[in-house]
Amino acid sequence: MLACVVALAVPACGADGPDSPTADDEAPAPTDPAGDALDRDAARAAAVDVRADGCGPRVGFGTGSVFGEGLIATAAHVVAGAETVEVIAVDGTRVGGEVVLFDPDLDLAVILATAPVGVPLALRPDDAAAGETGIVVLPRLTDEGVAVEVSDVFVLREANIRTTDIYLDQPVERAGFEIEGSIDPGDSGAMVVLPGGGAGVVWARSNVNERRAWAIDLPAALLDGGAARLSAPVDVGPCIR
Repeated sequence: MLACVVALAVPACGADGPDSPTADDEAPAPTDPAGDALDRDAARAAAVDVRADGCGPRVGFGTGSVFGEGLIATAAHVVAGAETVEVIAVDGTRVGGEVVLFDPDLDLAVILATAPVGVPLALRPDDAAAGETGIVVLPRLTDEGVAVEVSDVFVLREANIRTTDIYLDQPVERAGFEIEGSIDPGDSGAMVVLPGGGAGVVWARSNVNERRAWAIDLPAALLDGGAARLSAPVDVGPCIR
């Protein structure tokens, strides 16, 4: 299904996310095409809070998940223009990170942690399918430590999302899917975990329905072993204004 959108995912996964004029509100029947149980403990152990500094007086924030040897997937707009990046695991461990993949068209970034953090989550080779149920783990930094919220989500449909790159420079298309669940500003970059493992990255919340959000499919480059070659820091572009 094609979702024609007019809004961009912005530095927080907020109220101006995209919506499709052809969205089908009739939920599909639950399915489990992967045939595997949903591993909530693994999803929780992989989740991290991402902090990016360098684009003004306030530190940017988002969410990510460890999926490889020190590799963390998040949204590109979370780290755009950052001078320093820090990741904080659910157990409170804090380590620095270098951005080793930055894709402003797909709105995907990969951070390489400078020290061990979290527990890697398996990524599934299959795209999300309508009717699947899963979770999004949302660690939130508080004065007392890291509070962890687990949001149940439901895949409503697959979608080819028409939007722009994160800088509003050119039109792009992103393969992804729409989910129903509780997604708040600052949750951009969180992994949507379905039976079989991580299946996509939260991009933006609906601007008309706070219970709907959009996620981007994981690119083949992260699923075919190519992620293991990510080790050199890359340019993270300018800040998003």
